[in-house]
Amino acid sequence: MSDQSQISATVSVATKEKLDRFTESHGLKKNFVVEQALLYFMEARRELPDDALIPTRLVLDDRVFDRVVKLLDSPPAPTQALRELMRGQGR
Repeated sequence: MSDQSQISATVSVATKEKLDRFTESHGLKKNFVVEQALLYFMEARRELPDDALIPTRLVLDDRVFDRVVKLLDSPPAPTQALRELMRGQGR
């Protein structure tokens, strides 16, 4: 009896192309990369709280998007609390 099982997943063309390039350039089998990625993902989800994972895509309405662009173009000066946090002096 084999300890292998086959799964099926639909991914974007861009993701498949990235996987193809990655496996070819590193001399790896796709099965190995996919299995390792799944194991790492499931372990991270088990160990990290749900609020630690940020969605890979955010949907903003036009007003909020314009505000984000403005903040990126002219970021506010860092606060003292932020400076302390970045120095490792936070709570």
